[in-house]
Amino acid sequence: MKRARKAAARTLVCIILLCAFLTGPLFSDTKKLRVTAETARIYLEPRDGSTVIATVEKGTILTLRNIRKIRRIWNHVYFATDKSGVTKSGYIQDSYVERLFVVTTIETLDEGKETEKHFRDAHWGMRQDQVMRLEGAPSAQDKTGEYKVMRYWESIKDMGCWIDYIFDDDKLMKARYIFLVKHEHKTQYFGDYKKAKDFLTEVHGQSPLTNVNWLNAEHKDDYSKWGLAVSLGHLEYSAIWDAPETEIVLRLYGENNEVKLVAEYTGKLEKEKKKDRLKGGIERIM
Repeated sequence: MKRARKAAARTLVCIILLCAFLTGPLFSDTKKLRVTAETARIYLEPRDGSTVIATVEKGTILTLRNIRKIRRIWNHVYFATDKSGVTKSGYIQDSYVERLFVVTTIETLDEGKETEKHFRDAHWGMRQDQVMRLEGAPSAQDKTGEYKVMRYWESIKDMGCWIDYIFDDDKLMKARYIFLVKHEHKTQYFGDYKKAKDFLTEVHGQSPLTNVNWLNAEHKDDYSKWGLAVSLGHLEYSAIWDAPETEIVLRLYGENNEVKLVAEYTGKLEKEKKKDRLKGGIERIM
């Protein structure tokens, strides 16, 4: 009788292990992608400068490893090589593939409440490790005063840019796009400003407030020198979006004879926190 019970127990354990194995990643309900470009590169890491591990042709079927995109534009996929048939994994840009399945997703907080996205796929108050789960490992990290910055690189509207996530006490409070375009003729930056504004309009709707601010009117009557005026700090362009929990400011301005294009996102709670700090400082002085 005891032997029969032991044998039954061993059988049950084997069945449980087998079920766990069969429902694991290898045998899960796989989701497929199909390559739509004539050719597409698969990279070792989710960035353009990474090592290319394969080039696939139009119609190639890839297996999606994770339904969530990395850094918004990269899919983590499995594929079998033509020569050896060995299965490899890598990253392919979303614009080169189409999904062969339908996805319905809802972003939720840990308590199960639906949450608003404030910057890309992130929301204010996220920890650094939570942002890294969305974007992957940062290209660089820095500490500026009380803030810690995690930096990523991406191309938006064919413009290279840094994407900064800014944390205070391990909570996401601010973020920004720093566009890295360089031009020989400074008037070309106005086209970049329009592209950045169009990108933000696609995400957040039309900006209700735009400004063209002359701080020094020396070159105001000569449009060919407006780019120079920006680089000298004489002229600024800006557009502002005021969302319920976020203020977004796009600025084209100049410092040290260089033109800068930055879109900065600030959580309203962070603004209130700054006010409280300033108020506390004044009270201590009093």
